[in-house]
Amino acid sequence: MPARVERERYFRELEYLELSALFAGPLKPSILAKWAEVAPEGAIGLVAPFSLTQRKPPSGTKLWPHDASSGDFRDGPIARDAVAALQAAVTQLRAGSVIFRSAESFSPSAANRDLLKRFFAEVAVLEAPVRRVWVPGGLWNVRTAVKLAGELGVTCAIDPLVRDPGEPPEIHHDLEADSLYLRVEGAGRSGAIRSEKLDELADLVTQYEDRELTVAFASPERWSDARNFKKLLDAD
Repeated sequence: MPARVERERYFRELEYLELSALFAGPLKPSILAKWAEVAPEGAIGLVAPFSLTQRKPPSGTKLWPHDASSGDFRDGPIARDAVAALQAAVTQLRAGSVIFRSAESFSPSAANRDLLKRFFAEVAVLEAPVRRVWVPGGLWNVRTAVKLAGELGVTCAIDPLVRDPGEPPEIHHDLEADSLYLRVEGAGRSGAIRSEKLDELADLVTQYEDRELTVAFASPERWSDARNFKKLLDAD
């Protein structure tokens, strides 16, 4: 959420917000109520509590309960309590998505694949009709992650502007998935995303017009980038 932009204005101009306020620790019911007043149904994607997905806690004073057994998609009392709190927030906000962010160190090992399978089948089972989005760590190959997400019954998040040196923009044009979550972080760049990169993103979006697709900007100038991209799409 950009500074100095009112929530009402945000949802007048953009259709979706990835909200990370629940990631570090619980939110007061009054704060959730304020979001629920202004956000249309399905317009919020909630980032799941870190105690479900991360071993290392973020900085903060009022964090979710965590210990050496929590995080990295492992089951246990802490995880179950976090899912219950997450479910309550999803219901109150009428959230459209829940985003489960892997740590960068969460590798594509066989053991971690088994953890993901159990987690999404038995732990992160949400009653509300909400889409579950998995953000792989930095060690995952895009195609491998997308294929696994399909097997897990979740949507895979990718950064469409990140690719290996020499790879063309079309490298992400034929991913076999019923849905995708394009999470644009800006690939370490500062400032607004250049127009040619937004054009590449628009070309990618047209490749998946027949599938469920969400575009979320997590770039340094996310407010400007999202509005510029929306203008580009509206002009076509």
